[in-house]
Amino acid sequence: MFKTPGFWYNSYMKKKVLIVGNSPKAYAIAKKLSEENDVYITPSSDTLKEFVTCLDIREDNVKELLDFALENGIDMTIPVSEVSIKSDITSLFLKHNQNIFAPTSSAAEITYDKCRAKKTLYKLHIQTPKFGIFEKQNMAVDYLKNQKIPFVLKTNDNNSAVVLTSVQQAKIIIDSISIDRSSKIIIEDYVYGTPFSFYAITDGYKALPIGSSIVYKYSLEGNGGQLTSGAGSVAPNYKLSIEHEYYLMDNVIYPVIESLEKGYKPYIGIIGVSGILSDDGEISILGWKSFLDDCDSAAILETIDEDLYKLFESCIIGSFSDETDVIQSKNVSAVSVVLSCISNNDDSNIINGIENLDEDTVITYNPCVCKNKYLEYEASKGPVLILTSIASSASKASEKVYAEVNEISFNGIKYRKDICSVTL
Repeated sequence: MFKTPGFWYNSYMKKKVLIVGNSPKAYAIAKKLSEENDVYITPSSDTLKEFVTCLDIREDNVKELLDFALENGIDMTIPVSEVSIKSDITSLFLKHNQNIFAPTSSAAEITYDKCRAKKTLYKLHIQTPKFGIFEKQNMAVDYLKNQKIPFVLKTNDNNSAVVLTSVQQAKIIIDSISIDRSSKIIIEDYVYGTPFSFYAITDGYKALPIGSSIVYKYSLEGNGGQLTSGAGSVAPNYKLSIEHEYYLMDNVIYPVIESLEKGYKPYIGIIGVSGILSDDGEISILGWKSFLDDCDSAAILETIDEDLYKLFESCIIGSFSDETDVIQSKNVSAVSVVLSCISNNDDSNIINGIENLDEDTVITYNPCVCKNKYLEYEASKGPVLILTSIASSASKASEKVYAEVNEISFNGIKYRKDICSVTL
């Protein structure tokens, strides 16, 4: 049923990799791994079909994903989808002796459960903004009476954070939230500074940093507008010193890895840290993530000078601690800009100018991009694509990427024009 034509002819030449997830980060890792491996990915999209084999299996259908892996000789599975990780694809694959590069659902709980993340930060004495977690709306409203402005309001849902400057605004939002066991209210102090991501790779015991980024969270220039999942990024984060990196490894990454290992929930994979670097050099941690973010995935991957398959495999088979002392870097800077569409037009919205981009420009597509009957790319409302340029410095990479952005056009195009130039 799942046999792939040509399997017996090419299995000895290339490794077979199954990626679960359809997002810019899934696209970025698939693109990178497909350079030397045979890559399969699910769910499908028009842009992914151009360089990998696409499947039509739901991300949470872990049994069918396992059947495909077993019947097609998949060498490694990489779930980047939170849905698949929460469905505990890792435990099922491990039970059937399949190589899988991702944490189990229980180990990854701190990455997708914001309440669990905040409680873990508090338990491990990791510096985090003052917060309150509430199961009832009236208790949350009472807490706001003494809350400093501005403040952050969250629920457990991804990308639910909103920065508020009035208690009245918060009350309206809180009243609209239907609280259940999976959706509690979190009220958090707002911390001024530079938002950043910091990533490490781990086999559950040893960890090494693989990259960092400055993340531009706000939708408008000058850090105005709404919080987003990311409007652009710069990697590596030139504001993080080597002392900051040592601090993050010793006081954030290792404490949580050791805590999970002691609880018989070893974390294998990439673990990310979301934080704020204040002007005086202090670091506050907002939470963790189970893989690279969409907005900085291409930028981070372009700065790593490693065979990713072998690196991931070393974590899976237990040779990471023995063989790897440092993750090699290309000693370059990468700048990514997210291009979105704000048009509600139901008519065709052709993306023009892709053919004019330089060969070394990295394009990361959002799953919403499709091809029409004339094989033209079309945009729809929301994030459309991410352009990433690499250079010897962040400023040069920024110049390059904006020259490339100017080549792209579609109806309702919107992007920040100050990535890497605004002072965060």
